[in-house]
Amino acid sequence: MIDQKQPELEFPVDCHFKVIAEKLDGIAFVIETVLLGLGVTSPLTAGNESKGGKYVTFNVTVRVDSREQMNRIDAELRNVQGVKMVL
Repeated sequence: MIDQKQPELEFPVDCHFKVIAEKLDGIAFVIETVLLGLGVTSPLTAGNESKGGKYVTFNVTVRVDSREQMNRIDAELRNVQGVKMVL
């Protein structure tokens, strides 16, 4: 049987989030607003755009103090309308 336990992390830890979203007007502002609501003041930086121009990536690195905080940031980003994936 394969062990499905999550890897042990030592907190605090810098956690890098890559957000892949539809290229919508104001999407960066919405993502930044969600992050600010979670107390994240780290800058959101634009990444690459898909070849067809439909999707764009954003990156943010956050110092998190617990797995719960990391999971909450991930979940809130995934709930943003237009966000397709959070890595």
